[in-house]
Amino acid sequence: MAIRRAVLIGSLVVLAVLIEVSLLAPLPWWSATPPLALVVVAAVAFVFGSVTGAVTGFATGVLVDLVPPAEGTVGVSALILTLVGYGLGRVFDSDERPWPITTGLTAVAGGVAVVAAAALGGLLGDPRVRWEEVPSMTVAAAVYAGILSLVVVPLVRWVSRRVVPEAFGR
Repeated sequence: MAIRRAVLIGSLVVLAVLIEVSLLAPLPWWSATPPLALVVVAAVAFVFGSVTGAVTGFATGVLVDLVPPAEGTVGVSALILTLVGYGLGRVFDSDERPWPITTGLTAVAGGVAVVAAAALGGLLGDPRVRWEEVPSMTVAAAVYAGILSLVVVPLVRWVSRRVVPEAFGR
């Protein structure tokens, strides 16, 4: 069970990061790139819980920080996504959360991640942080995360139940 779960989550993370970096980032989005990697971390946290969500968030964040074009301080995304994975995994005990709640929480996490990245970047002296752009980026990331979660969370839940059925009580 643990090996199948690790392979599933690793595959989802690598696929999400590759799609975000190679397909989504070059496109002209309003104010921010859709945070697909964050939504996958949220989906894994909703399905498997806080510990798996935190570990997935850390691994995803390290991958995001290291995949070219790597910009900024290594570890900032890892810290933020670890906290997102842990926090969202703590919301409920069951993986059967209603879609309005998962969508809303994922949207909030997308916005909070932008603010946290700007705050940590500002503290660490990142010259790319422009505070006048943070409000629009926060709203854009929240909207994109909410829209993506409508597809990604049910898909991850469905795939997880088929690949690792023994992880679920029913």
